[in-house]
Amino acid sequence: MEKQLVFVKEDAVVTDSVTIAEMFGKEHKNVLRDIETQMEYAGEKFNELNFERNSYKDSLNRLKPKYDLTEDAFTLIVFSYNTKEAVQTKIRFIQEFKRMKEYIQSQERPKAMSDKESLLASMKLTIQLNEDVDGMKEDIKQLRDDIDKKITLDYSQQQAMRNAVNKRVHKLWDEDMVDKSIYENTRRIYSALWKNLKDAYRVNAYPNILQKDFEEAMSFIEGWRPIFNGSKTA
Repeated sequence: MEKQLVFVKEDAVVTDSVTIAEMFGKEHKNVLRDIETQMEYAGEKFNELNFERNSYKDSLNRLKPKYDLTEDAFTLIVFSYNTKEAVQTKIRFIQEFKRMKEYIQSQERPKAMSDKESLLASMKLTIQLNEDVDGMKEDIKQLRDDIDKKITLDYSQQQAMRNAVNKRVHKLWDEDMVDKSIYENTRRIYSALWKNLKDAYRVNAYPNILQKDFEEAMSFIEGWRPIFNGSKTA
C-alpha cells in the first residue's frame, strides 16, 4: 500500500516530520534539527500558523516527538533538498497537497461567483502564475551560472586537449617555428605550452580548467607559440 504523504487535520492539509524523513531517506532526528533551525529563522507568527509539535510511537512503542507541517512549512524545510531523487519526492508531495485541497473543496458547497468576481479571480491567478514563472526562470539561470563555475573538463575534453597539445608541439617543431637552440627537444616545448596554459586559466593542473572555458582553451593551444627573450618566435 502506497504511503499517505499528506492528511487532513482540523480542516487543514498537513504532513509530518516522520513522513518527510521516510520519503527523503533521512534520519528523523536530522529532519527535526532542520525544522527547529528554520523555526528559529521564521519567527513566532509563521511558526504558530504552520508548525505544530506532536508525538508518535516508534517501532518499539516509545513515545517520540514529531512536527506536523502545513504546505508552506513543508516547502521551507525541504527547499535545500535538491538531489534528483529529492526533487521528484518534492513533486509528489506538492501533487498530494494539491489533490487533498481539491478534495476538501469538493466536499464544500461552493459559493457562486458573479462574472465580475470570476474575471477578477482569473486575472489575479494569471498575474501570480506569471510572477512565479519569472521567479523560476531567474532561479534556473542562477543555478546554471553556479554550475558553470564549478564543472571541470570531462574525460573526452581532456583527451581532446592532450591531442591538441601534441598536434601543436609537433607542428611548431616540424615547421621550424621555434628556436631549436633554446628548445633543444619537443619535451621542452610541451613543458612551456602546458605551463602557459595552466597560467592562463589559473589552475594547478589542466583537468581543472572549467568546461565553459574549453573552446577558448583549445583556441589558445592552436594559436600558441613559445616565448623567449621577451618575444614570441617568428
